[in-house]
Amino acid sequence: MRVDVRRHLRRTSRGIYSISWKDQGGLTQAAHVKGISVSDVGIGFKSSVELHPGLAVFIQGHDGHPKGYGVVRHCTRHDVGYEIGLELDEEARKTLKPCDVEATDYYELLQINPKAESATIHRVYRFLAARYHPDNPETGDPEKFLLLQSAFETLVDPERRAEYDAARQDSGDQSIPLSPSIDFMDGIQGEVNRRLALLSLLYRRRRISPQAPEVSLAEAESQMGFPRDYLDFSIWYLKNKKYIAVGDSSSLALTALGVDYVESSCTSIPILSKLLEAGTRSTASPKAETGRKDTDSSESILLPDPGEDAA
Repeated sequence: MRVDVRRHLRRTSRGIYSISWKDQGGLTQAAHVKGISVSDVGIGFKSSVELHPGLAVFIQGHDGHPKGYGVVRHCTRHDVGYEIGLELDEEARKTLKPCDVEATDYYELLQINPKAESATIHRVYRFLAARYHPDNPETGDPEKFLLLQSAFETLVDPERRAEYDAARQDSGDQSIPLSPSIDFMDGIQGEVNRRLALLSLLYRRRRISPQAPEVSLAEAESQMGFPRDYLDFSIWYLKNKKYIAVGDSSSLALTALGVDYVESSCTSIPILSKLLEAGTRSTASPKAETGRKDTDSSESILLPDPGEDAA
């Protein structure tokens, strides 16, 4: 039943599963575990109990999906528990419900542009693989390492990458685009609008997912509709204003000060209000039409100092 699970697209899973197995004495044991990822052939989950590779395990999701037997393929110590990969048998695979999980975006995982060249993919993969390799005692993450391998193998193969890109486009984000009347590219006004768009994107993520508020540069680039080169100055400015925090992997997150600014300014800055209501995917590009601009708050949208907010 051994399968090269690295060639199967893994997706994030936050489900809760009930598992049972027989210990060395033949007694049945049971536990509840939290999902990490799922693919067409198996499930990764966190467990407080160590399950050795080769052990047969019965698993059932709380909604009945999936349900059946599998074999433990890896078990790695992580924090206070274990991260376990379970390969499902043929019957159990039939009970998987793909709509219950969220597909992992390979470009977002690698923090790269969807148009990145092969050399960039190789360089980023080597860096991240060293960080998340199971043998790394500080930052090892076997599930993420397998995801990275799957992403790398897909994106460096021209045919598989083309198939992946087509499927990714078909299932792409359906968020409402920004108004084309907002200019993001022309002069000072465009720069200020980019800052407001980035703040609105991070605010929406922070509000929807307060425990995981980070947005990668690749996602910000995709959501906002223009290259990350146009975001460098915006990110520098917002970081030094202490409205956003930048993580080790260049992920972005809104700070409490940033939340205060957005919430206190959305009524006085029409563009910010429009961005929050319309969503954060822009149809603009560096070559977008700039003849139609929303400038109805040009005198009031220069971001104040943190001390001024508190005044």
